[in-house]
Amino acid sequence: MFQMGGIGPMFGQLGFFVKFAGKDYEDKRPRERYLAESVRLLTVLETQLATREWLTGAYSIADMAVFPWVRGLVGFYGAGDLVGIQSFPHVTRALEAFLARPSVARGLAVLA
Repeated sequence: MFQMGGIGPMFGQLGFFVKFAGKDYEDKRPRERYLAESVRLLTVLETQLATREWLTGAYSIADMAVFPWVRGLVGFYGAGDLVGIQSFPHVTRALEAFLARPSVARGLAVLA
């Protein structure tokens, strides 16, 4: 539910304002709202990952749902610097571990 109600919508909206037509909006309040909420959500992830390897302890569907969005926020949308992704070492560690999983690498190769 955390991914569906928070991560997906907020990272996607921030991505719109960073990569797509959002830059055409004169009113910057929506972008700032999505930025603040994305940073808040990354802070929740960071706190959770500070005491465990994966979100629920063991690798699970929660990680499979969340880390593609983190990857997209940083890579596809190019918002890593904007959200200060380097300030979240546990998130970046888990993202790297997620991307290093053989099944994830095979899935990403299909997209390439």
